[in-house]
Amino acid sequence: MQHSNILKINRDFTDSSMPSDSSSLELRLEKGDLIYPSWSLDSVFNSDELKVLCSYKPKGLWHQAISFHPKNGRLVGSNSQELETLLGRVSKVLMDKIQVLLPKYGGAIRLDRVVLNNVEAATSGGKNIAKDDLLHLDTLKGGLPGETRVVKLSCNINLTNTRIWEKGPSLASLLADSRARAELTLQCKSGFYHAHSGNNIDAMLDKIGVTLRQSEVIQKKIPRKVVVFPAQSFWLAMTDVCLHSTLRGSNVLELMFFVQDQALCSGDLSAPCLLQSFFSSAIKQAAA
Repeated sequence: MQHSNILKINRDFTDSSMPSDSSSLELRLEKGDLIYPSWSLDSVFNSDELKVLCSYKPKGLWHQAISFHPKNGRLVGSNSQELETLLGRVSKVLMDKIQVLLPKYGGAIRLDRVVLNNVEAATSGGKNIAKDDLLHLDTLKGGLPGETRVVKLSCNINLTNTRIWEKGPSLASLLADSRARAELTLQCKSGFYHAHSGNNIDAMLDKIGVTLRQSEVIQKKIPRKVVVFPAQSFWLAMTDVCLHSTLRGSNVLELMFFVQDQALCSGDLSAPCLLQSFFSSAIKQAAA
């Protein structure tokens, strides 16, 4: 997907090191920023483990990726005991690193799943509205009460090739953009959110997720930048407020975390709060 208004950025990890004051990292995530942990790949994997990870393909036609669920130790998309054991160990190591990196979240951040995707993003899928090359938000729901925020830790485990994202605006910035507001308000006037969600914020989040992928205004006119992640690098985003898409790259390990409301640095920046405020206003205008 080509756009004339893209600012291309090649991440230079020399000048994107972590700030000395890490207390602001949680708030930066909540604002929709990308964070670049300065971890080395060999602090998590050895060379043989990387080769093992990159060699696995999902089993069957229904699985695009392989996922590991720490809660029950279950592997989906593969029946490899070797891979299950490896992802179980890796999940514990990276969970410990996240808790050190984001101390303000304390025990309120939970690892939900680990996803291994070795398929080239540029060739996966087809004409599918759920394809990751469309700007989108992750609208996953937490399994525990109060879990409303989605944090994704990504690791490019490819030894030589980069991974390429498009990063759009934060959800707060998107809702302040006149073109996006007009597009979303139009949906409110048609009763799309109100009639299909009963004003339930989780349902509204699902509906806006569909709208973002389907909207030509969002996909073609909203500013975004291309971010190139080097081989063997880590990055972190709160992907329910950070619009993003994947354009190219294979061999990625993604850890999906949920954060409870009570631990947020700024609840006003959360997706539920932003959407509730926006749609309450839009629905009132539509009814007027």
